[in-house]
Amino acid sequence: MVMKNSPLAPAYCFVLASLLWSFGANLVYFFLNFHLEALGYGRQAIGLAQALLLLVGVVFALPLAYLIPRLGYLRSLHLAFLLAVLGGLLLGLGVWVFPGLTAYGLAGTLLQGAAAPLMARLVPPERRVALFSLQAALTTASGFVSTLLAGFLSEWVGARWVLLFSLPFFLLAVPLVLGLPEGEGRAPRLRGRFGVWLRLLLPQVVIGFGAGLVIPFLNLFLKEKFGLTYGTTGAIFALSALATGLAMALQPLLVGRLGKLGAIVFVQALSLPFLAALAWAPWLPVVTFALLVRGALMNAAGPVYAALVMDYLPEEERPGFFLVEGGLWSLLFALASALSGVVQEALGLRAFDYLFGLTLLLYALGIALWPWAFGRLRHAYLGSQAQDPPVLKP
Repeated sequence: MVMKNSPLAPAYCFVLASLLWSFGANLVYFFLNFHLEALGYGRQAIGLAQALLLLVGVVFALPLAYLIPRLGYLRSLHLAFLLAVLGGLLLGLGVWVFPGLTAYGLAGTLLQGAAAPLMARLVPPERRVALFSLQAALTTASGFVSTLLAGFLSEWVGARWVLLFSLPFFLLAVPLVLGLPEGEGRAPRLRGRFGVWLRLLLPQVVIGFGAGLVIPFLNLFLKEKFGLTYGTTGAIFALSALATGLAMALQPLLVGRLGKLGAIVFVQALSLPFLAALAWAPWLPVVTFALLVRGALMNAAGPVYAALVMDYLPEEERPGFFLVEGGLWSLLFALASALSGVVQEALGLRAFDYLFGLTLLLYALGIALWPWAFGRLRHAYLGSQAQDPPVLKP
């Protein structure tokens, strides 16, 4: 148990709040497609709904990049929780679905801009990889419980009402962040920083477009290809979340051996054969195993990337960077989701052969770009640091 006078107590409170938030968010993430189907929406409308959810991050990225430092990280989190409850309520009740998606997407954008900079303030630089990995591991592994819960709830109350069960988790997270130290910053000054930001962003956004083609539809893909029930599909994705959380928890060990950049490239490149097996293997056990390993490896790089970015940006740039990164990712992810929905509407299950092939090519390109992107950032190849490295100039 963490003592109140421990300097790490606020960090652990934030991690616990993140865990509760993720229980609710994973319910929405996993079951949104099924929920919209139960409301009578077609596949193209579901693709557009996924696109809207992500495009909100694009539209509000730059305004929030200037607002969050002035509003404060903590007050931004409070606003995010409020919008998540409002959006989740509208979605869960099936009224004003697209305004509800907009509110929920804005909540996620606020969280994306405020959470990582706040975490960076709560611990010294040498603890960032460990804290970011712990937070990511727990919140991802929570998907094991919440996706199982979604499958069981769908059979108990029906697919129509599952999303309402996300609301208690959002509300329970609020008290844990009330006592955290507030952090306010200055509006970012981005002139002359284009070169650094480009190197930090480009591999991520290429991978984001590839992911948008298939990742939002994996649950529908498995359900249609193998005739799975909601409960079975939920169990598979629950195991995937557990495997990903375990891989994230092990990332500090890998960073110690390969450095941050080496760890990112290694785990993502290793995931590619499993993506191919997921796409084209005809046997459910093989596809399930590939899904578990691919998700674990590809997503394990996330907290390491976040910690790496912290090393090379001054504090006033951090909220803006994560919002722009999230906005660009969301834009390409959303465009890819909308395109994927149209292709699926036209070709049915056969569309996934083409979509997975393009995703595999884009993933390989994004991973190949990492060494180019960080070729001049030599400090990225080092392991854990005792001090902040100097902020890089373009």
